[in-house]
Amino acid sequence: MKWNIRRTAAAVIVLPVVLGAAACGKTDTPAPATGQTATQSSSAATSDASTSGQPYKDKASFVAAMKAAGKNVTSAHVTMDMDAAGQKVAISGDTKLDAADPAMKMSMDMGSSTKLEMILVDKKIFMKGMPGLAAGKWAVIDSSSTMGKQLAESLNQADPTKMYDQFGAAVTDVKYVGEDTVEGDKAFKYDLTLDTKAMQAQMPAGDKTKLPDTIQYTAWLDEKDQLRKVTFDLMGVKANMTMGKYGEPVDIKAPAAADTVKAPL
Repeated sequence: MKWNIRRTAAAVIVLPVVLGAAACGKTDTPAPATGQTATQSSSAATSDASTSGQPYKDKASFVAAMKAAGKNVTSAHVTMDMDAAGQKVAISGDTKLDAADPAMKMSMDMGSSTKLEMILVDKKIFMKGMPGLAAGKWAVIDSSSTMGKQLAESLNQADPTKMYDQFGAAVTDVKYVGEDTVEGDKAFKYDLTLDTKAMQAQMPAGDKTKLPDTIQYTAWLDEKDQLRKVTFDLMGVKANMTMGKYGEPVDIKAPAAADTVKAPL
């Protein structure tokens, strides 16, 4: 159980950050419209023309669109369902997208009465519901431990200006599939190919998981070019993640000191 909690807890943080990276990038220039060159896009930007609300047919315009859409995003709500070889995990939480002071609050239901809550704030990691932990208490993860280093590195990767560049480098191919809806909103569906070698730097230190050369994702952008849904099926792990409530207020605070104890790892 301890191994599953460590690996899954890391996935809770890494996946939303990696998959949602482009939703919180920074840019001063909107994405090129389908068929536009970078020069044409720059001219359109000067005239304040908007290219959102349409499908993108290549990697450059797709990635640039997400980057432009997220330049002012301050928060997002994330839900994710994972099925790892029969072990079902349900995740829900809020993320504060701030390069200087990122924060996350997540709840995770792993079934079999295993329910975890996690808070990442002020570069500290707190977890409630771990086996061996008194009810109602939050474990403070030692930043020098293996898990602490993994989670702390993942939190550091929440810097949107860094994560966008990494995500952009990993995407090697974008195929537009067609129009769809996500939670009742119009969306555009895409098949993405990501280079796992380019993703290695985004993974927690010490993670030696053997991955194929490329990973296939399906992603949905809404009419504002915001990333709203991502799915993948990889090495026995199926995941379905949705993102929304962009820019809505989030309240993420560290637990009271009296409610914290050293993590039983």
